[in-house]
Amino acid sequence: MSQLKMYWFTDCPLPELTLPEGYTFSHFSENNHEKDVRDWNECIRTWSSSEETDEERFKREIYDFKDIRPEEDVWFLDHNGEHIGTATSFVHRPAGFGDMHWVGIKAEYRGRGLAKYLSYQIQKTLRDRGVPYVSLTTSEGRPAALKSYLTAGFVAVEYAEGMLDRWAKVLETYGIPSLRVVHEDASPYGTVTPTGFTEDPKE
Repeated sequence: MSQLKMYWFTDCPLPELTLPEGYTFSHFSENNHEKDVRDWNECIRTWSSSEETDEERFKREIYDFKDIRPEEDVWFLDHNGEHIGTATSFVHRPAGFGDMHWVGIKAEYRGRGLAKYLSYQIQKTLRDRGVPYVSLTTSEGRPAALKSYLTAGFVAVEYAEGMLDRWAKVLETYGIPSLRVVHEDASPYGTVTPTGFTEDPKE
């Protein structure tokens, strides 16, 4: 089944967030390659398991993306110097839009509302890089992440069969009255509610 896709448009307001005391951001470093790769895997393993080695998975999900520059694009959320969360920001070339890639929090730090800080950092970084919108994919099986993205201002993308019905169920689950929907090319499409979909009027 296709994942849910969401866009955040960078001309939308981005309320500033301040990290709680003891938390900071850092980047992946080749000087700490082994530890950073291990910590990256620990952060994402909480919701996506794999039989690959840590090195194999990092290569496939980070190094093999030609547009990702690991030491600039792979972020860590740190608590008292320990990597406890991760997210990656990069720009798709030549298309020019941003991507929020592999967001995860270590198991013992989940449920504390920390994902919103990673989301904010990626949104801010990509907005500052001049992209028109930021894309991400997720699933109904990640309710905390999904709720965080909706709170952060992401809208739904209609790009595969059955998406509107799935989004209607998401809104019903969270008691959200409506959500904007755009096409995959980022053009306006309409509004989905828990009970249906209304297409934008044709100009």
